[in-house]
Amino acid sequence: MSRCARMGDRPVLLGAHRLRAFLRRLALALALLTAPLAHAGPEQDQAEFFAALATDDIHTERKLLVRGVSPNLHHPQQGPVIVMAAQAKAFGAIRALLDSRITEVTAVNPQGETALMYLAMFGETELARALIRRGAQVNQPGWTPLHYAAATGQLGMIRFLVEDQHAYIDAPSANGTTPLMMAAREGQTRAARLLVELGADPSLRNQAGLGAPEYFLRRDQADEARFLAEKASAFLRRYGTQDAPVPAAPRP
Repeated sequence: MSRCARMGDRPVLLGAHRLRAFLRRLALALALLTAPLAHAGPEQDQAEFFAALATDDIHTERKLLVRGVSPNLHHPQQGPVIVMAAQAKAFGAIRALLDSRITEVTAVNPQGETALMYLAMFGETELARALIRRGAQVNQPGWTPLHYAAATGQLGMIRFLVEDQHAYIDAPSANGTTPLMMAAREGQTRAARLLVELGADPSLRNQAGLGAPEYFLRRDQADEARFLAEKASAFLRRYGTQDAPVPAAPRP
């Protein structure tokens, strides 16, 4: 996926091949423009670095970083290079960028997305761990890495984020959409069941009035919708709602 574009508050998941195709076109244009030239300075180095992302040419990427290209380079339209690398699955570039102590691992692109969100989407657990060690945010307002992992059914990443990194399992987007709702909306049945197993609240609804069961119904997955509706009823009986929680039983 190249990015998680939005229609209102709903992410619309797109293919990573689109960004790689963009980078290949950029590489071709740069080759045509710079072929007659000797090394022309920082601007050409930056252009070559963007072009190297098309094939994740780690040798060129490392060479240009040593030559002085900033690890916090921004493309005018696509945003920070570390997010571009994650979008394009240029994981070698991310490792090269992490060699620098000044790389901003929390940088966001124009859509408000981080490199960690894309690594969650692709299930790249070990590389995600490396970014988190450098300060990448697991919990943040709005869309989170857990939303992205849930939407693409990345079971190992879901466990990693929730069990190892204490991701807020019912994190709400701006309109109250939770990771469980995202899993249901994208038809990720195993991810939805795993989130419930890990403690997600299946009774929640977003501002559109939709919960995880309703999203499964929209996909004609009636059995899964029924399963989550039963789990939602059991959850409410046990815990109540945020406005009317069930009192804890007194200790003997």
